Amino acid sequence: MMSFFPDFAEEITDPRKEQITIQHMLQMRAGYPFDSTGHYGDILYLSGNWLWVPPLVDFPLVSDPGTEGNYCSVTSHLLGVVVQRACETDLKSYAQEHLLSPIAAEVGDWTTDADNYNWGWGEIYVTARDMAKFGLSYLDDGEYEGNQVLSADWVRDSLQRYSEGANISGWLPGITSRYGYFRDLGYGYQWWSGRAGDRYFNYTSGHGGQHVVLLDELDMVIVTAADPFWQEHDDQSWKHQSAVVELVGEFINSLPSE
Repeated sequence: MMSFFPDFAEEITDPRKEQITIQHMLQMRAGYPFDSTGHYGDILYLSGNWLWVPPLVDFPLVSDPGTEGNYCSVTSHLLGVVVQRACETDLKSYAQEHLLSPIAAEVGDWTTDADNYNWGWGEIYVTARDMAKFGLSYLDDGEYEGNQVLSADWVRDSLQRYSEGANISGWLPGITSRYGYFRDLGYGYQWWSGRAGDRYFNYTSGHGGQHVVLLDELDMVIVTAADPFWQEHDDQSWKHQSAVVELVGEFINSLPSE
């Protein structure tokens, strides 16, 4: 990670941060704490500055890199910044050219931080139909209408389970469902995995109830688009997201086994 941030190297006091790899970050195993841990979550959500010095330098590690999974939006944002620095372009332009245009999709707004980097953790505005196209490309091993948009190996590796349990799921058990949907949560390369009844699936999750769900055995993509509750992280927003999870989980659980 730090090879992409030489401008911050002299400010790093925890030597373990030099050991954080891109793979650790993809798996949410970089060692950063869960989003809302202590006052650091408030600093990030309220400031909106995701490359401000605290996330990279002062944000504490709660475990050695590669040892434990903790869902942390800081990690996703830093991954986005890494791509932008490595490719010398903004994430929106890069994604549009190399991912979205090849699947006939288009990004609208994409929030940037105070340093003009597109957020790597969210606030990407696309239509529900384009969300479905993105999911379909993963369901088809990186292909879309006969064109190999993503590496099949990348898709396979992304949908594995590298992190799981209470640390990685964080707040999610509290918004799952009174009927037990969205259980056995795990994490791949920026993809969640879970179970509803006997059905296992991979999915993306956005604040307020945005989901792309992959049911590989049924060759099915499920998409939900809902109120994003922009900059709202109160009980009402989580209640709303819980209702969407309930709806999706109940639908998956109702699907016939054959």
